[in-house]
Amino acid sequence: MSHVYVLTNQHKQFLSKSNEWIDGRDANRLFRSEHKDVAINQMFEANTRNVNLRIELFECPLGPKGQPQIPAEALGDPEIQPGAPQELPPQSNPEVSPEPAPEVAPDGAPEIMPADPPEITPDQPLEDMAHSGSAA
Repeated sequence: MSHVYVLTNQHKQFLSKSNEWIDGRDANRLFRSEHKDVAINQMFEANTRNVNLRIELFECPLGPKGQPQIPAEALGDPEIQPGAPQELPPQSNPEVSPEPAPEVAPDGAPEIMPADPPEITPDQPLEDMAHSGSAA
C-alpha cells in the first residue's frame, strides 16, 4: 500500500495510537490505517469522546520505512500539549443580534358593548329557545 489514513482536527493535531491529540511530528505514535472504513470508525469514536472537535481523514503517503509522511503545512504547533483544547460554542452569535423589543405600556382592556343584545341569556335554557321559534 502506498498510503495510509490518519485523523486530524481543526487544531492541526493528529490522533495518536493512545487516543491523544499530538502535533504529528512523531510518525511512530500516529494512529493510521490502510483501510478508509477503519479510519472512519475511529473518527466517529474520537468524535464521540469530544463532540466539539472537527475531525477529518487525512490521506498520507508512506515513507521508505512505512511511516506516514505528514506535509509540513499540515503539522500542528509543537508547543500545544497532548489533548485538544476545549472548543466552546460562542456565547453570542455575532451574525444574529436581535434588537430588543420596544417597551410599550399595556393599555387597559377595551370595553366593547354589543350593538344588539344576544338572543340567548344565561338563565334561558336551550329548549326554551327551540319552542320560542328562534333559530340558532
